[in-house]
Amino acid sequence: MNFSGDHHSRWFTRLLGVGIALGLARTGRSQELGWFQLMRPPQASVGMEVQGTHQTTRNNGVTSTYNQLSLTPLVGLQTQGYVYHPNLVTFDLGGDIGWGWNQSSSTGPGYTQTTKDSQQLMRYLAQLNFLSAKPYNASFFATQDHTYSDYGSFNTFTVDSLRYGGVVNYNSERVTMTADAGYRNEQDTGLNDFTEVSETYFNFFGADHRQSGQTSLTYHINQFENTVNNSYNTTNKVGSTSSSLNQSVGISDSETFGAHKQIVATTGASFSESDYSGQQLQTVTANENVNVTHTPNLDSFYSVDYSHNQLHPVTDSTVQGVSGIRHHLYESLTSQVDVHGNYQDYSGGGSSSTYDRYGFGVSENYTKKLGTWGRLTIGAGAIADHQDQNSYGDVLTTIDEPHQLNLVGPPTFLDHPNVILSSVVVKGPGGIPTQLNVDYQLVQVGDLTQILLVPTSTILHSGDVVKVTYESDSLYTASFDSLNATAQIRLDIFNKFGIYGRLNWLDNNAPPQVQTQTLTDWVGGVDYGWHWFRAGAEYEDYNSNFTAYQAWRLFQMFNCQPSDTSTFSVTLNQSSYTYPDSGSQNQYQFLSRYSIQFLSSLSWFVEGGYNIQDVLGTKQYLSSGRTGMTWTRGKLSVRAGYEYNGQSTTTPGQPDQEFDTSRLYVYLKRTF
Repeated sequence: MNFSGDHHSRWFTRLLGVGIALGLARTGRSQELGWFQLMRPPQASVGMEVQGTHQTTRNNGVTSTYNQLSLTPLVGLQTQGYVYHPNLVTFDLGGDIGWGWNQSSSTGPGYTQTTKDSQQLMRYLAQLNFLSAKPYNASFFATQDHTYSDYGSFNTFTVDSLRYGGVVNYNSERVTMTADAGYRNEQDTGLNDFTEVSETYFNFFGADHRQSGQTSLTYHINQFENTVNNSYNTTNKVGSTSSSLNQSVGISDSETFGAHKQIVATTGASFSESDYSGQQLQTVTANENVNVTHTPNLDSFYSVDYSHNQLHPVTDSTVQGVSGIRHHLYESLTSQVDVHGNYQDYSGGGSSSTYDRYGFGVSENYTKKLGTWGRLTIGAGAIADHQDQNSYGDVLTTIDEPHQLNLVGPPTFLDHPNVILSSVVVKGPGGIPTQLNVDYQLVQVGDLTQILLVPTSTILHSGDVVKVTYESDSLYTASFDSLNATAQIRLDIFNKFGIYGRLNWLDNNAPPQVQTQTLTDWVGGVDYGWHWFRAGAEYEDYNSNFTAYQAWRLFQMFNCQPSDTSTFSVTLNQSSYTYPDSGSQNQYQFLSRYSIQFLSSLSWFVEGGYNIQDVLGTKQYLSSGRTGMTWTRGKLSVRAGYEYNGQSTTTPGQPDQEFDTSRLYVYLKRTF
């Protein structure tokens, strides 16, 4: 394994060494020269890193192993200082470099291979700050690192990263301007795959501040390259590469009007362009939002949104607006009434459609304190709409539909039925491209398509919002009325117990052959919280003409501090979904962590977890365990630990796969 940086960082490494050497040479006479000053004598360090890895792969009963052991002595230097004056230029330079010994061995059916080689390990961080005390200032950085990360999942990744860039700022009482640009390359090696992400970016933000409002301008451009090899081995770091180029420009303005500053208006417009998967998407948006406070208990709101998407040969334009009033009859009672409308024009790919929807909505929310023992919350609402859709053709292209992905919680379905799975493209935060079965999975459930987060993804994490573009057989021609009613109730008792229920009901008078949703969704649950313990159980009965399921969701959380120097936590989640026509999905998750500070110089932690996921017959088992200690004595520090990750996948009709990795590490460092 070679930890050395690429050609992008070699020039900087040489410059860093020269800079530190000059610092050492000039320490004794910096006061005399007066233009180059160190804040403290440079700190030198020596260290040793020991890492051992054992990996076992079982594929359809065939076992292969990989072992690696490395010993790397390190030397390092760190210094801080300034040029002429601390308010002119300050610098922070530091790094470690080492040359060591590495042995790797692989075994499999009919072969054994052992290699011994030398390796280079390099880490550095350099930062320059210019005119930090002035309204106009700048900073530049470059860093290279070799570390490990678990991303909050059940897989420890080896992370080799290179980053450099800078930011320029100007701040005054009236104007703010910030521009930053940079490059990052991150290579993540996991249990059974390798991911490399490269990004080049530039961002600009400018704002004009006024007493009654603010106008801002933004510009953003980035280019991603994402390489994934989901059959990773240590000698072959190649795989499929996807790339994207994203840029956007936007302007917004907010103003406060009226004699009593009772009117707040915000206006915005943006243009974005994204090239990915051989396609170019152009999007134009505009919006206007106004809120008027008439009295302390009465306000009104108005908004209009416009968007236009062009993804050759498809164009999609949407205008939607809403206007309403909110009234607080009492502090605990809020009423709202609105009228709204939506118009969409879609064409391309041999299909075309016009869609309009208009109607009104009402809602009531009430909160009542019940003496000293409880609180009651009740809410209800209804939306009545008339819809007209006239379509030609069969295939509808949906562009950049947003969805949030979570490891636990209700399933995430794409909005339209009858999705063409091969057409689905998922973009992560910032427009970064993702890959099927590496970052996400698609599961057909009835007429709907569920999108699942892969727990071991290095690109997507729980809580991320993705944008999905896809084609579906979802066009129809019809005019009909629909009614959507919601209701919820919750009773809290003694600030410990909670009992709640929710209903979402949707119906319409559309012809039977029209692909539009009807829905009855009941949710009921209880939860309990007391000091360091929380638990809850929830049942859902979801019945739609697109899909149906019954679900149980349970959680338990323990989070306590056994002593002033220790913490302990346990989190458990269980969920079970039964689809009458498609089987079941089950997930069980356990995570626990304990940490303690024995002495001011000695700390220890242990954590572990287990995740079982059964999606329509495909079972995946993920397990992890980690423990480590840190000891510091004066200028000597020691960090040591052990990590285990396991993954097993069983799919009907396909070979079973198992991956197990164990890693032992010891880091020693002595600073002088």
